[in-house]
Amino acid sequence: MTGAAAQKSKIPLLCATVLVSEVLVIYFAALAGFGLRPVPFGWVIGGATALAALCILAVATLPRRRGQRSAGIALGWLAQILILAAGFVMTSLFFVGAVFGVMWAVAVYWGRRMDRELTAWGR
Repeated sequence: MTGAAAQKSKIPLLCATVLVSEVLVIYFAALAGFGLRPVPFGWVIGGATALAALCILAVATLPRRRGQRSAGIALGWLAQILILAAGFVMTSLFFVGAVFGVMWAVAVYWGRRMDRELTAWGR
């Protein structure tokens, strides 16, 4: 395999799956916040929308080629930290943040590892 297809990174495939799944869970948490009313509903929806937008921005800026640097991974880590911090508003988000934080770390690790191994294999 040569050309552009050979240089595609595996990071977007793995990391985008985690972030898009996280967007769905964030909005389910917002629905739970509607019933629990930990803070005014506008704040719940605003926070969920901001977190979802951050996750989508992270997906859009993930590196597309092996070895490429971009802000996507750092934005993904920021999203994980903010979701953990949202646990102070709704305590169930501590669990959600921890689970997705581990999934994010695994996706970044394995994406980078696959990229390194595919680069070494192609030489």
